[in-house]
Amino acid sequence: MTKFRSSVMLLSGVSVLSLAMPVYAQGAEDDQSQEQIIVTGSRIVRDGSQLPVPVTVVSTEQLESNAPSSTVVQGLTELPTFAATGPTSRPGNGGNNGSARVLNLRNLGNTRTLVLFDGRRVPPTSVTGQVNADFVPSMLLQRVDVVTSGVSAVYGSDAVSGVVNFVTDSRFDGIKVDARTGISQLGDGEHYKFGIAGGTYLMDNRLHIMGSYEYFNSPGIFDKLTRKFGRNNWSLQGRGTEALPAQIVFDTRLNQTSFLGNIMYGNTNQVFLENSSAGADISIVQPFRHGLPTNSSTVESGGDGGYFFNASLQDQQRSHLAYGRLDFDVSDNVTFYALGTYNKTFNRNFHESVEFRLQTIDANNGFLPIALQDQLKAQGVSTVRASKIITQVDAKSPNSRVETWMAVGGLKGAFGAFNWDVSYQRAQNKQNTRLINNTDNQRAAAALDAVDQGYFTTGVRNGNIVCAVTITNPGLYPGCVPINIFGPTSESKAALDYILTTTQFTARTALDTFNAQISGPVFELPAGDVMVALSGEYRKMTYSVDSNAEPVQANCTGLRYNCASNTLIYQSNVRGSLDEVSQSVKEAAVEIDVPILRDSFVDSLSINGAARWTDYSNSGTVYTWKAGLEVAPVDGVRLRLTRSRDIRAPTLVELYAPRNVNPAGNTDLHFSPPVVGQIPNITDANPNLKPEVANTLAIGLVLQPAFLPNFSLSVDYYNIKISGAISNIQGQSILVQQLCEDSNGTSELCKLIERPLPFANRDPVANFATAFYSRPLNANSVSTKGVDIEVSYAADVGPGKLSFRSLASYQPELRTTQVLLGGTPQEAMGADENPKLKITSFLNYKLDRLSVGLTHRWWSSEYYNPNQIPGNTANDFIVVNLDGKDRVPAYATVNLNIGYDVSDRANVYFGVTNLMDKQPTPIGRLGGPAGVPGLFGGFRNGEDTIGRYFSLGFRYRM
Repeated sequence: MTKFRSSVMLLSGVSVLSLAMPVYAQGAEDDQSQEQIIVTGSRIVRDGSQLPVPVTVVSTEQLESNAPSSTVVQGLTELPTFAATGPTSRPGNGGNNGSARVLNLRNLGNTRTLVLFDGRRVPPTSVTGQVNADFVPSMLLQRVDVVTSGVSAVYGSDAVSGVVNFVTDSRFDGIKVDARTGISQLGDGEHYKFGIAGGTYLMDNRLHIMGSYEYFNSPGIFDKLTRKFGRNNWSLQGRGTEALPAQIVFDTRLNQTSFLGNIMYGNTNQVFLENSSAGADISIVQPFRHGLPTNSSTVESGGDGGYFFNASLQDQQRSHLAYGRLDFDVSDNVTFYALGTYNKTFNRNFHESVEFRLQTIDANNGFLPIALQDQLKAQGVSTVRASKIITQVDAKSPNSRVETWMAVGGLKGAFGAFNWDVSYQRAQNKQNTRLINNTDNQRAAAALDAVDQGYFTTGVRNGNIVCAVTITNPGLYPGCVPINIFGPTSESKAALDYILTTTQFTARTALDTFNAQISGPVFELPAGDVMVALSGEYRKMTYSVDSNAEPVQANCTGLRYNCASNTLIYQSNVRGSLDEVSQSVKEAAVEIDVPILRDSFVDSLSINGAARWTDYSNSGTVYTWKAGLEVAPVDGVRLRLTRSRDIRAPTLVELYAPRNVNPAGNTDLHFSPPVVGQIPNITDANPNLKPEVANTLAIGLVLQPAFLPNFSLSVDYYNIKISGAISNIQGQSILVQQLCEDSNGTSELCKLIERPLPFANRDPVANFATAFYSRPLNANSVSTKGVDIEVSYAADVGPGKLSFRSLASYQPELRTTQVLLGGTPQEAMGADENPKLKITSFLNYKLDRLSVGLTHRWWSSEYYNPNQIPGNTANDFIVVNLDGKDRVPAYATVNLNIGYDVSDRANVYFGVTNLMDKQPTPIGRLGGPAGVPGLFGGFRNGEDTIGRYFSLGFRYRM
């Protein structure tokens, strides 16, 4: 067997985490030879020291040590160029795969980051068009290449902020096993991971096969109250004005609802201390105890109010992942290859508590104490408003079962100095998402209208409580079970079973890709060969949805209360059906690299460029290009300049997705003071979208001085400007609402806000918004700029070897201008989960069989809200923390990793994540979940919410 070793030099922005760690693979000969490595960023074959764009190369081993309690992808997302997502980001609502680990470079969104697997486009793995990167097998993963520059001219749409390419060890020969488990210091959040991989050569080394299987299981953490920050129940209250500044508040509760059940009429708000019945003593009804006021009219600190108490802290995850590859040398110059990947995942979380909010109840409801009914009648009260957060059932529980597979077959080879590759790829994804404990609004309206049968029909009570509709319209709601929401545990199981249901949808996506490419030298110049790569590609994607719960209006026939023309059948998130839609893409591209000078007054000088023609069946033809200059004035110094035009095409979901309905806590500015409450967000698609266009400038400097071996420093500046950026214009946004209010209801934006009465009505009960609409439009311009810095060094220290690497991302600007709304540029960096500076550092020491490593993550301090940032003028928001500070403090965590080689083939390892048990910092944004007590996560995405965590694992290779 031959081993080939290629050390990827730390030049042109390329760094290997182990500091020139050799990349091993198994060949078919008995002597050693050095081969080229194709590193992401170009289709022209070259080694790692000749890259036209900045690429960070990270080894699988380092990623695993970066996230010992999770997956390789989780370790990747903790690098500073990524914005964090995943199963602890925040509970999902059933509209998508909330546990997916998606890759988001430079905070520009996951749909602007292209994900590749061995250079091939990974298909979307969710109904929103995002890619769950955990789909990529890790047991045979050799490294991950991260291109932090626009390269749409090389790889096509979506490569706006960069490319993440997962590269397998395609020559693996042998067997390896990896088993791991872990648990938090509080005894929860355990995980189990097992993987096995094998590869071998057959038929005189002409045939190579390899495969792997991986299993991951994490039961999740479904009780946020186990953590102090969860028990604190922070939320963000206020409008963000001088009169009502936004304020992070402790122990927040909704003053219009309760865990005990409450009724409101006039200025009276009463709770039920015990379960109510017609014969109950009226003394069980007591005045609602109010807490301390906040800057919101519906939220208080403390008191009898309720909150969404059972949202998840960490989603449950379970996955099976299988991978196989075959390479067969048809001849000396032609190889047939085939590979396949299959991934089956399940995840689940708790979202909103089951509740009733301000439901209209007849004053003669059969479950109210008779004395209370008489009291209401004497006061001339015919109906009351009733609320209750139900504690006897689990929260609304979204879960997703996702099956994804990809198969590729092709031929590759060489003739002369040229390399060529032709292939066909088929990928399919099926996502079945179920929302357990969704409320059927029609049934709920029928069940809440509970009456004494005798009193309702004859005026004489007989104690038989039934649904009124079974008397007035007995054929409409057969089996209706009346529900009692007056008291701590008043609901019967039969009643809850009647009104709660499971809604679900199944979404299918498929991707077919035909690809052909060839590259090689076309002629020779004094400085070297002129290299050219030609490629062509045809892709077709399809998308369809089957739903058992269409987001349509309820049928109110026979229902006296709580049903109107704008009432939807289901209370929580549902997605409509969609017949299959498709998009086809034809592309042709050329890339060229021209050496101008070598070993003259500069060490080397070259220019490179790429151009791509793309035709979309839905949105027409676009052109992308890239031009670059590379110069090495002296040995060990390299400068790079790149200018590119990149695109992101609208996804099939943005173009054609069926209507999606999601309840949310929103602020309605139509009233004074504004009112906070549950208002459905309804998302529609837009078939008229056009591709986004981005213009990118990148300038890089890399130093690797000969006088300091094993040292490398790279500095890369980038500037990205996106026009026609696709954005959902949301009716619930403060800006949209304010523009509607300023127009006195005449603006087109007012169509995004639905009310039961004309705009002029200012009654906060009668004309509270019933829906906010959100539609994608080419509405925005986005600009960002920053600097990535990477430094690494290794040296012999004492009897062992010390290595250090630090990656820093400084992003001072991420500005969005809502062009269609006439908005001014709004800065996002430096506030609201977007620190300007993030640094991840690795320190490792290897001594014989023992290795010890520390990983340190640091984020700079930031404002609590983007509108505190100087220059943001849309609203003069003021955010006040309890300690009077207006900035979130800097955040830092440390991970410890220890490994010991039991033998030449076996290794045991131990890890402690969040070694210092750093607690998350309470923050939030105005509106949305941040303002809903209990739903608010209370922390920045990417901060550790689990606490100190211990992992133990074993690796074996032969």
